Amino acid sequence: MQIKTYQAIDMAEAISRIKADLGPHAIIMGTRKIKNGNGAYGILGRPLIEVTAAADEDVRRDQQRRRQPRKQAAPAKPATEAATAETLTAALDPLREEIRELRELVGAAAETGAVGRSEMARAAGLSEDLGSLRSMMSFMLENTKFYKGLNLEPNYLVCYRRMVERGVDHEYALKLITEVKECVPGGRELDLKNIVDLVITRIQETMIVGEPLTASTAADGPRVIALIGPTGVGKTTTLAKIAAQLAMQGKKIGLITIDTYRIAAVEQLRTYAQILGLPLEVALTPQDVPKALTALADRDVILIDTAGRSQRDGKKLAELAGFVGDAAIENYLVLSAGADAASLDEAVRNFGCVNIAGLIFTKLDESARPGVVVAQNYKTGLPVVYCTTGQRVPEDIEAASGRRIGARLFKKEA
Repeated sequence: MQIKTYQAIDMAEAISRIKADLGPHAIIMGTRKIKNGNGAYGILGRPLIEVTAAADEDVRRDQQRRRQPRKQAAPAKPATEAATAETLTAALDPLREEIRELRELVGAAAETGAVGRSEMARAAGLSEDLGSLRSMMSFMLENTKFYKGLNLEPNYLVCYRRMVERGVDHEYALKLITEVKECVPGGRELDLKNIVDLVITRIQETMIVGEPLTASTAADGPRVIALIGPTGVGKTTTLAKIAAQLAMQGKKIGLITIDTYRIAAVEQLRTYAQILGLPLEVALTPQDVPKALTALADRDVILIDTAGRSQRDGKKLAELAGFVGDAAIENYLVLSAGADAASLDEAVRNFGCVNIAGLIFTKLDESARPGVVVAQNYKTGLPVVYCTTGQRVPEDIEAASGRRIGARLFKKEA
């Protein structure tokens, strides 16, 4: 066993000297800062670092034993859980070996400044794969009793977990994965990318989307559309985006606002109306709505902006029904894609006091859980018509697409 002490300006220099002297498997036994008044830095100079290192496997094993906390032996895991752990650990071993080799390659190249793009790209890809498998392994071991009965291979479980993390209900995520697995000819094993592609395609096939709003083909007057929903979801901005798109298509649009609670709400919509050159009517009471509709009877489409209501305020929801409860008015529920699943469930349930024709999701660009869109579609059967992805009018709105939303579930986070 060789034990040596090194003094250096910093840890990087010390490690470099230790590797050169004792080899890459040297063990650092201890470090401390010292003052060296006889050196070039003087007594008031910067401190040095003193590192004690050894090149002996016995030292490595001794250190590992001392670092481990003393505790009672844990009870043996059930055979099925142990088997799951062994299987997943085995899946990680090849990646560990590749990353070890790549680290040595990149480390050697870094010393000469010759790190290539291909090595860095390969390192990034392997690290991501290892991270996914580690995360999946931890997830499965935490929920062994549930997942051992699913009979799903690791790649299917990685995909399943990603959907759940991104807002898809456990039930629907499992349904999608099971349907994808059953459609694979001969039950052959697929890699993760192919499974993801099949899941996105399945979401596209099963998601109910509505046609973008346009003028009615009937000859009995304009189509009347109201946007309703909780406070703060962006109904007014969304209405302006829809109005602008329809106006650009040559449709005659009229606007009505019943949002007289929020400060400057009327002025916000009036500004949009002036920019777009559209007529605007204000309805202060439910009795004013028919008058406003009559004033805009020559329009192709009439869009009604409503005040945000808490889904827990029954009185305000009843008041909303008095404004837009007429059967001739199509009500589209506007929800934030950033809201939690429980709040969305409650909103859909309680705004059901008026007939809901479809769903519009805002703030999709801000949401870390875009799966709530497909989850609500699955649970309610209500068509999703639009998703908004920013504040710009009219650019940041798009017709709902199962493929685009499915792709967002598996998009790498920034």
